[in-house]
Amino acid sequence: MKIYKVGGAIRDELLGLKSKDTDWLVVGSSIREMLDLGYKQVGKNFPVFLHPTTNEEYALARKEIKSGHGHKEFKFIFTPDVTIEEDLSRRDLTINAMAKDDNDQIIDPYNGQTDLQNKVFKHVSDAFYEDPLRALRIARFKSQLPEFEIHHSTKDVLHAISKTGELHHLSSERVFGEVAKSLNGKFEEFLTVIKDYGLSEPWFSEIEKIPKFKSDVPEIKWSEMAEANNFKFARYLKIPKSFSKQLEMWQHFSGYKLNEHIDYKINFFSGFSNNNLESAKFTLEFFPLIQKECVAIIEEYVNFNFGEICSTQNNDIEAVKIEELKQIIRKHEE
Repeated sequence: MKIYKVGGAIRDELLGLKSKDTDWLVVGSSIREMLDLGYKQVGKNFPVFLHPTTNEEYALARKEIKSGHGHKEFKFIFTPDVTIEEDLSRRDLTINAMAKDDNDQIIDPYNGQTDLQNKVFKHVSDAFYEDPLRALRIARFKSQLPEFEIHHSTKDVLHAISKTGELHHLSSERVFGEVAKSLNGKFEEFLTVIKDYGLSEPWFSEIEKIPKFKSDVPEIKWSEMAEANNFKFARYLKIPKSFSKQLEMWQHFSGYKLNEHIDYKINFFSGFSNNNLESAKFTLEFFPLIQKECVAIIEEYVNFNFGEICSTQNNDIEAVKIEELKQIIRKHEE
């Protein structure tokens, strides 16, 4: 039984970066032995274990045989005779197919260190074709390491995957997992790879333009990308609530017309309340031409005490709201 540190932790260490997670690979062991040593099994499709004291993940070395569509349909072989080289051959990129033993010796059968020095993304083997999610991972890595280039052979693989229809079999959750990581880097690099290699269907349809992003906030980047593509971008991808709320607010202000009729503005501002005041003010920072007028109207409107007026004058609250909003709008238009 031998234990190796593997994957991204080795890559990040060689790049001088701090790795968020450390993955461990166990060669020459079995499920029974791992359980006897006190590890807790958590993997369903193939054996992954939690270390009894550190709680880090340890996986048995494995080989894979594709048995269906997407990134889940695989049969796994994890017998004790699976070698470190066989396990690493199934990984996506050469820079992620390195391991380090307990003597700090790097095992690098696919020249990952060379590709790291040359700043190249290169797939390890033909196994790359079998998992369509890896195409999106290339795009994600490009956002995180934008100075790296995609090897010409891997470009051919991306084009090939785009034509298989396999991307349709990915889950929305896994796709957005790659998006979320990319949004924390140079999202435009992720989008460029998706667009240039035909990887947009079905999750990133309607990519016509990639804007120059004004913010590092992921939700704002998403909204900017949506606006640049007529709010048709990634319509079939399930996004977190914070993204959908921000997108709704962004789309609302993107269509605001400064010189429109009073009835239009009453309808536009009547839906605001204290619950979305801060979100509105934050969003309007990115719309300088309408920011002053909109912030002034919204703040005064949501802070007006309509309840007090209605209780003393016995008036219909909706009618009072409309009349007061009309006066607020006219005041700030002057």
